Amino acid sequence: MGFHFGSYGLSGLFGGSMSSSFYGSLGNYNSIRSGSYKKLLTSYYAKTKATDTASANKKSNSRWNDWDSAYTSSKRALATVRKEADELTSSASALANQGSQSLFAEKYTTVKDAETGVTTTTKGYDRDAIAKAVDTFVSDYNSALKAGRGSTNSNVSRNTSYMAQQTAIYARSLAEVGITVEKDQTLSVDKDKLKAADIDSLKRVFNGTASFASLTANRSSSISQSAARAASASPIYNRGGGYSNFYGNYMGSYNWYF
Repeated sequence: MGFHFGSYGLSGLFGGSMSSSFYGSLGNYNSIRSGSYKKLLTSYYAKTKATDTASANKKSNSRWNDWDSAYTSSKRALATVRKEADELTSSASALANQGSQSLFAEKYTTVKDAETGVTTTTKGYDRDAIAKAVDTFVSDYNSALKAGRGSTNSNVSRNTSYMAQQTAIYARSLAEVGITVEKDQTLSVDKDKLKAADIDSLKRVFNGTASFASLTANRSSSISQSAARAASASPIYNRGGGYSNFYGNYMGSYNWYF
């Protein structure tokens, strides 16, 4: 029994739309065999890879710049904390200092009367120098308090909080010599009351190793040391090969790229 193509004869099989599809496929096949199709694909994927690489590099650089900016800002802020704390340590120590060079050491002062020409020598305290030193101390205290509170470093903020709590304990004694602990824990000075304050009360508050000034110098020194340690910390690689950083998650968020 012979096979008849019938309506699916050779002309039907290769003619019309099926013929176009068939020869189009042969054309694609020949294109693949000749290498032109392969070249086209290679060129396309090379461009796609270059675009993806550029995009990844751009994202990487953006994240790195963000981290670097945050890291630099953190170090700058810590440097400010350390500067303010060191200045407070210096002014507090100047008041607490004892000995012949102490601000609270009595000194001989000689004054000549302009009309009579008579000179008079007296022994006493330089109240103007003491008042000026206390005013400087208060200004330095407020600056150190604000800088420490603004720090994101836990050790710095904790020591700053301890200093404020310590000051609150001395609120009554400070008030006796004209210094008020405000609601925001900063200090303010009534200069007239300060100059009129009893010298023994001033000494108890500001002079000697057990004074408020000496304790404040110790606390501000701790703030400075905390800021110095934080500022000296640098990024290092962790066990997973990513960055580990003292300042938190700046580099942690960057590890995804690696």
